[in-house]
Amino acid sequence: MVHLSEKLSNERELGKWLINKLKQKYDISKFYFVSSLSINGSKDPFKILVATILSQNSTDKAAMNAYHNLEKITRISPAHICRLNYKVIASAIRPAGLHKTKAKALKELSRIILSKYDGDLFKLLKNSELDIRKELMKLPNAGSKTCDVLLVNMGVLKTVPVDTHISRIAKRLGLVPNNAGYEMIRRRLDEIFDEDDRYDAHLLLIMHGRTTCKAINPLCQECLISEKCNYYKSYK
Repeated sequence: MVHLSEKLSNERELGKWLINKLKQKYDISKFYFVSSLSINGSKDPFKILVATILSQNSTDKAAMNAYHNLEKITRISPAHICRLNYKVIASAIRPAGLHKTKAKALKELSRIILSKYDGDLFKLLKNSELDIRKELMKLPNAGSKTCDVLLVNMGVLKTVPVDTHISRIAKRLGLVPNNAGYEMIRRRLDEIFDEDDRYDAHLLLIMHGRTTCKAINPLCQECLISEKCNYYKSYK
């Protein structure tokens, strides 16, 4: 019988192995990541929230283009976005796709944040993680991943936010069942990766999904972690 501490140790060894292998191939400093939020070094939770919403169903590069377009016409704050005409917002953020839906979401969440927190999300971040998550999830377009990206960037939580790439990789590796949902995948990855490695793991897995472990025609022969992959073993 495997002791719990031994099992955890083995899983953390797998996490270290995955990180080291992926770092051999990917330099995360050379790629666009909205989740890294290098928006002029911003640690403004509202700016992070806006950028993350723009990244939904979009590429990070397109989302950042949309963000900077918006930044050119207004300050990125709840008060300023509330004052903007919906069509002006939609036009600015068009590069991110779904611009009409996202413009409505940005207007509405700005209104809510002004009403409930006087335009200051730092007031919300003073609460417990559970309460923060509960309140964030009430905002338009703020799903689990969006909440986690914000919490990670604000130093509230150390976790692995799960996007479509990370979900696909976790399932192909056999870390979670194929029907696993967001929370199961996130918790499983948190078991595997040390706290201080989780942010890098998030970015590295995204890069791996973008360039190698693609949804269609994955480049398994070029994959540095294929020896641990159930998908590769079943198809080679």
